[in-house]
Amino acid sequence: MDFDVVVLGGGLVGASLLCALKNQDLKVALIDKAPVSQNSETNLDARALALSSTSVACLNMIGVWPKVAMHASPILKIHVSKKGYFGSNILEAKSQHLSNFGCVVNADFLNNAINQTVQESNNTHIFRPESITSLKKENKHWQIQLSSKKEITAKLLVAADGSASYFRQQQGIGVKITDRGLAAIVVNIQLAQSHQGIAYERFIKEGSIAMLPFGGGKVKAVWIGPALAMEKLKLCEEAEFLNELQENFGYRLGNFIQLGSRIVYPLQTVYAEAIYGDQWILIGNAANTVYPIAAQGFNLGLRDAAFLAEELAMAKKKQQDFTSIHFLQHYADLRLTDHQQIKLGTGVLLESPLFQWLGILACQWIAPFKRRVIKWGLGKQDCLPKLCRGIAL
Repeated sequence: MDFDVVVLGGGLVGASLLCALKNQDLKVALIDKAPVSQNSETNLDARALALSSTSVACLNMIGVWPKVAMHASPILKIHVSKKGYFGSNILEAKSQHLSNFGCVVNADFLNNAINQTVQESNNTHIFRPESITSLKKENKHWQIQLSSKKEITAKLLVAADGSASYFRQQQGIGVKITDRGLAAIVVNIQLAQSHQGIAYERFIKEGSIAMLPFGGGKVKAVWIGPALAMEKLKLCEEAEFLNELQENFGYRLGNFIQLGSRIVYPLQTVYAEAIYGDQWILIGNAANTVYPIAAQGFNLGLRDAAFLAEELAMAKKKQQDFTSIHFLQHYADLRLTDHQQIKLGTGVLLESPLFQWLGILACQWIAPFKRRVIKWGLGKQDCLPKLCRGIAL
């Protein structure tokens, strides 16, 4: 079977790219080693994902958002503070003429909606669960053999297969890895009172605590700190954990009364030394894995997918060669500023206590700086792809 574009990796970013290309004159395939998850938990252990308003616009344009909108919790305000320092800052969506800064959704609901949308397409083929047993380039086509013995070809390979990208390793693409011995505990918390649509970012001595509104009486907490300390907190009694969390975060959300399961993730940044080459391109975490500060990871990857879909659609309509180095270089140039600023911003926010505090004060007193921070958080610091502006391809 012959395809124009083959996407490696069927996670949220890779599958979103297929959704964005579903009405285009391109023959597209997706290869993923995992079966489609049908998990749709709504209890306290449900996974949550924060989406910027520009990501919501993109998901709406590709037919995904209507399937999950009723389950979304809007972020109306963002409260930023630093423990032990005076001053805090509240960013209000209404003051920026926005209905909200974005939404928090059940990640399984979103995953199911994206995969359902992919299945509705007539120009895509899904190979799942499948592993790649052979991958090589011959006669300007990628020759791919799957574990089922099926053989397919691709003009362009798009690797969206995550931080430990198989394609990146198989092709010997170098990476820059930064590991500062940090980890994140992710846990959902039942509150004694309503969160009122407010998201919190609280910087503490050795990390940060984010609280994201998730349903009427729940928040998703992301506590970043030294890996050994996070592992210890994962294993302690629930009451002890709640006390430690309350002591570090404070009482702006009232009392924490119940925990879901505590999951610990080791943190490191992984930046590919090249995001394109001879008829291949990297998107999402395969290109840039950033710290989970200000909920930038998936939002950055979704903009990768939206820009690539736009450029592929345009090239096809103009009968241009979308496998050429010129085309791939153009895409990389479009993404350069966004990639650089998100990498810099997330790194500085986590690693520089002085910048954290000065940034809070600057947002409080300098209106242009506050607007710039909001634009950064929404991915608007550079040009946005059409889909993120609500414009069809």
